Amino acid sequence: MPTPSEQALRAAETWQFDWVPTPPRGKAGEHLGRGTGASLEFQDRRVYHAGDDVRHLDWRAFARTGELTVKLYREEVLPRLDLVLDVSASMAVGEHKPQLALDLATFLAFAARRQGFSVRFIALADRPHQIDLEALRAEGLEYGAREPLAATVPAAQALLRPGTLRMVVSDFLSPHDPGALVRGLAQGAGALALFQVLDPQDTQPEVGAAYRMVDAETGEALELVLDPRAVEDYLGRLRRLTDGLETECRRAAARFLTLEAGPSLDDLCRDRLARAGLIVPG
Repeated sequence: MPTPSEQALRAAETWQFDWVPTPPRGKAGEHLGRGTGASLEFQDRRVYHAGDDVRHLDWRAFARTGELTVKLYREEVLPRLDLVLDVSASMAVGEHKPQLALDLATFLAFAARRQGFSVRFIALADRPHQIDLEALRAEGLEYGAREPLAATVPAAQALLRPGTLRMVVSDFLSPHDPGALVRGLAQGAGALALFQVLDPQDTQPEVGAAYRMVDAETGEALELVLDPRAVEDYLGRLRRLTDGLETECRRAAARFLTLEAGPSLDDLCRDRLARAGLIVPG
């Protein structure tokens, strides 16, 4: 059972998030959001609407203008992150993918916690469940869920908090409709980022190699030799899958990033996540 590497924990002490486009709503804290709430920092006024808090009525303005207005304040929020890691059996395929996926998720969760986020780490399994961060660091986690990704996302909705920054780590290789998947993950989120983690075996299958293909969800096996046509067909489907996810993420104002296992996590942070504007040294 893989455990987070020391490199992931060190990276969490080195980097911090630079992309929080919509500060999520939460308990009072140190971070000032873009919404309005009941903090002491005055922001603006607007015309009163039925249902507004009457305690915020500006009676002095009413005396001057005869128009009911309410005072608006910047909302003090504790930023929140829901980190979702796909622990299906397909994530265990390959020499490097399982560790990179775990390290990336651990890095994101611990970096967020250091930055003051309330973090919830969710394993997207046959029965999605929350994992304590300290238990994750000490014990790691096990891949092996057999339900396809599209089936586990609805089951995880009860664990996802409304208004949070939501980050999902998966290979996204199980059959799904990209539009439906992204909409389901984005539902209720303050912001969404998808990280597709792939192994070189996923992106560069060797022509002529003999493979024993095992369906990660059903366990069914098939022996085959990859000829050029089979490889070309597979790579075409992979490109369409990735393009579909990218397109749907743009439509949902979400971020999408594909990471291939091989480079160190430090290199990926510097060369991919930082250049994408997701993190900065901190």
